[in-house]
Amino acid sequence: MVKPEHQVEKYAFLRLYDQDFEMALHTIKVLKRYRKSDVRFPLLRDIVVSYCRPFTESRGIGIKKDFLDNRFPDEEMEELHEELLKLRKQLFAHTDLSYKQPKISNWSTEQKKWFPVSFKGFDYQALDSKLPKIQRLIQCTQSNLREKIAEYENHF
Repeated sequence: MVKPEHQVEKYAFLRLYDQDFEMALHTIKVLKRYRKSDVRFPLLRDIVVSYCRPFTESRGIGIKKDFLDNRFPDEEMEELHEELLKLRKQLFAHTDLSYKQPKISNWSTEQKKWFPVSFKGFDYQALDSKLPKIQRLIQCTQSNLREKIAEYENHF
């Protein structure tokens, strides 16, 4: 429970989280206009990052650390949520070795040092195929959030 003196700040966080979901939904609308992967893939990444932002630690003034806690109506939505969080944390927002699994080779010769690196790739097309489910997840999560926002507004 949020301390009474931090109610307004918590409300502000909730409204910012709603804005993050709106940004993700807006990007989905933009994405639907494009077919080329060089445009679709960065937009998919933006959707994931925008959706996940409320679930990562944010700093406040009175509230030192805040993030959105959410319940999902079914296991499939929860699994998709966890998959998107993992992508955001390990690939899109950070460079985790555990995700990319780099393999370094030594192809050096006497004339030249040479150390090529290979990385685990990411299947953006598989993520793209989940877009309708991602959209439903965002809408459901936003609906839950808006119920929380309404509770705060009823107390003001």
